[in-house]
Amino acid sequence: MKKPLLTCLVAAISPWSMADDLIERERKALRPLSTDRPDQTESAHSVPKGWFQVESNLLSYSRTYRVGEQAENTSLGDFIFKYGITDNTDIQLGWAPHLLRRDHDTDGVLAGKHSGVGDVTLRVKTNLVGNDSGSYALALLPWIKAPTAGRGLGNGRWEYGLTVNQELDIGGGWELGSSIFLAMAVTDERLRYFEPAFTLALGHDLTERLAFYVETYQGYLYEDGRYWQSAFDAGLTYRVTPDVQLDIGANWFFNGQQVLNPFAGISFRF
Repeated sequence: MKKPLLTCLVAAISPWSMADDLIERERKALRPLSTDRPDQTESAHSVPKGWFQVESNLLSYSRTYRVGEQAENTSLGDFIFKYGITDNTDIQLGWAPHLLRRDHDTDGVLAGKHSGVGDVTLRVKTNLVGNDSGSYALALLPWIKAPTAGRGLGNGRWEYGLTVNQELDIGGGWELGSSIFLAMAVTDERLRYFEPAFTLALGHDLTERLAFYVETYQGYLYEDGRYWQSAFDAGLTYRVTPDVQLDIGANWFFNGQQVLNPFAGISFRF
């Protein structure tokens, strides 16, 4: 009687064991978590097919210094929600559920305050080269922004563009990334103009979990005339699990508007 009973138990457990083995093999074959945050340079890798991925600012604060005035912007929980629709393409939805803007006059007195939701952005990323193997990766990211932001938080106009993203593994735990941004933007005075920008990021793995990056940004913007906006960025990422990553960093814009933007965020997939 013992042998038939043992046989039945093995037969009952085997499907579950095989399913666990299959899941484990699939996870080992899964490409590493790759995110568009925290740097301004976008990733050249898409979300794996059938997977969801969320990338969010837990808190982002920026202070803009102009001649004789200042503006403070705070964002809580803004996110990009992604889904892998094919092996090389994902669809993305970005939104900021809570924005707060404070404007101060030349004497530092509060001159205006606005709060509400942000704009909605729809994006599609398609990897063309190196999604799962190789030292070089290339992806295209067309996007469109819908003017859903509250009063005083957006320009109330549709905007759209294309981003070209590249990554190069240069060995020794070092990686070089770049993004070329080609956007049709709109000023607060509703003037439409072409806004090109470029980033270059250098990242390095300090340990299996901890990494740092430094980055430069150059953009040809428009506000009361054309001007170059430059930025220097730096930050840290910490891989909690293969599917969860924390980050912290700051962007310092100069040479145009003076802006300091510290932030902390989280990314995860499921």
